[in-house]
Amino acid sequence: MRIFAKQFITMMCVMILSFMVLGNILVYTAFETTINRETDQSIEEMKIFQYAMLASLEGLPRDYQAVDLAASEIVQSIQQSLYGDQGGIILYDKDDAVIWQNSDYQSQLLKQNREGHTGVWQIACQNGHYYLELLCEINSTAGNYVLEVHRSIDHVYQDRERLFARYQLLLIVVAAIFAAVLLVLSLHFTRPVRKLSQATRAFADGDYKKRVQIRGNDEMAVLGRDFNQMASQLEESIAQLEEEARRQEEFTAAFSHELKTPLTSIIGYADILRSQTLSEEDRSLSANYIVGQGRRLERLALKMLEMSYIDAQEVQFQENQVSVLARQVQDMTENIRKEKNIQLELQIEGGVIYGDPDLILSLFSNLIDNARKACPEGGRIWLEGRQEKEGYCFCLKDNGCGMPEEEIHKITEPFYMIDKSRARKEGGAGIGMALCQKIIRMHHAGWEIQSRKGEGTQIRICFPKEVQGGK
Repeated sequence: MRIFAKQFITMMCVMILSFMVLGNILVYTAFETTINRETDQSIEEMKIFQYAMLASLEGLPRDYQAVDLAASEIVQSIQQSLYGDQGGIILYDKDDAVIWQNSDYQSQLLKQNREGHTGVWQIACQNGHYYLELLCEINSTAGNYVLEVHRSIDHVYQDRERLFARYQLLLIVVAAIFAAVLLVLSLHFTRPVRKLSQATRAFADGDYKKRVQIRGNDEMAVLGRDFNQMASQLEESIAQLEEEARRQEEFTAAFSHELKTPLTSIIGYADILRSQTLSEEDRSLSANYIVGQGRRLERLALKMLEMSYIDAQEVQFQENQVSVLARQVQDMTENIRKEKNIQLELQIEGGVIYGDPDLILSLFSNLIDNARKACPEGGRIWLEGRQEKEGYCFCLKDNGCGMPEEEIHKITEPFYMIDKSRARKEGGAGIGMALCQKIIRMHHAGWEIQSRKGEGTQIRICFPKEVQGGK
């Protein structure tokens, strides 16, 4: 059962039960008030009747013989003046014999024990009609009598039934109105729950952009904000996972391709050497090609090993003099630069950076090697370093072929190469920039790459002033 149905049924039950209890209390209170008023009025009239008859009997002469007849006449006279044609009167003598009566009604009051009481009363029901019965004793010097008065109180019970009927009709009308209002309110108050449920189902079906609208500051609004926050975090996590899966697939495909091309060449030339008789020149060319492709596989294996090493390594931060690192980088890259007569110009201010010296040397060696591959024969590379406000910053520039600006964000992906033919010709495997990014992150440094096609590339790297801990 839905929450709005539970709320609707619960509130309707509470309302109906409350209205029934209160309605019955009000009806019965009104009925009791009317009965008490009728009883009090009848008792007062009975007392007046009693006093009037007693006074009349006391006024009779002492030697009056027809006392019973006189008592009957007195009762008739008082009855006409008090009740008119309404109400029944019965006059009994001291032996409880009927002296006079104006109706055939018979009550049971005469049989009740009246010892210690001057009068008694009760409500009785005969033949579907209700009567108020009253009985009192009249003791005078002329004689002792018992007076019984009964009057119909059907109108009181009829009023109660009419009140009940009106109350039931009112209950139906109020319940119908309350049900309509409560249904609208229940649907309104549970609308955020339905919207949240719809958003949850949409999110579960893959619509990660789905959000709920927030209105107000109540508990449902807080729940909606929590859901939106959770959905945003999940969307971000799912996007990261999808991106990671995409990169993993691309890495696997690229790695397989990088292995397949040299292996195919090696197997092909080896099969030629094994199965055919070649001239010395052809054998030398085939062997050289096998050696070249084998070295390419070796470089690829070394790069992969270096990446695994970096992922598993804990950075040992230590103080490094920038001038010493710059000279080491110059010496390490001298041989590869000589192949294309590339000049490396250093403009390094004195300073200190913190980090693992081997990883830092690997970082700049890879960057200079990439710059070498992009430069033409006799090209130039500039490495500048200076102390700045945010830390020690390097700027590496070259006058190479550059790259399109839209390709810059992709070059840190493993095996990504903008110009694959040129990269393979230069002995590249597309892993160097991925290694550089890992090293920079491990040292809590930042970098920025700027490049344009045909205008060269500039890379700015800033190491923080303070040691920020290990990996």
